Amino acid sequence: MKLLIASALIALLAETPLADPDAEARAQSLMREIRCVACENEPVSQSSAAIAEDMRIQIRELVGDGASDTEVRDWFVSRYGEFVLFRPPARDASGWLLWGLPFALLLAGAAGGLVFARKSRGKAPHIQAEDV
Repeated sequence: MKLLIASALIALLAETPLADPDAEARAQSLMREIRCVACENEPVSQSSAAIAEDMRIQIRELVGDGASDTEVRDWFVSRYGEFVLFRPPARDASGWLLWGLPFALLLAGAAGGLVFARKSRGKAPHIQAEDV
């Protein structure tokens, strides 16, 4: 019973916001940018998974220790990979591919549509007028 009460108190104390409002705002912003590794499509700020609670605690600890936003993101990337970021950086080839591929596909589709429209314009059959 004592263990249950102690663990409940630890859980309640672990989710306490930082004393500095600016630091807490930074932590909340980072919590919206970092993906829950259990839920996959939810930020840790909205997830109720146990690992998301641990990730929120870690974010607050890092921000409270004076880590920059980049250092916090890098810590999570080193532990979970770039998948953990909702907005992965475009600093390497895979990042450029991830950010550029949708635009390249959109341009290719538009070019294909124009070519198709020009080819089909010349193929319309000639209709003769009827004798009245």
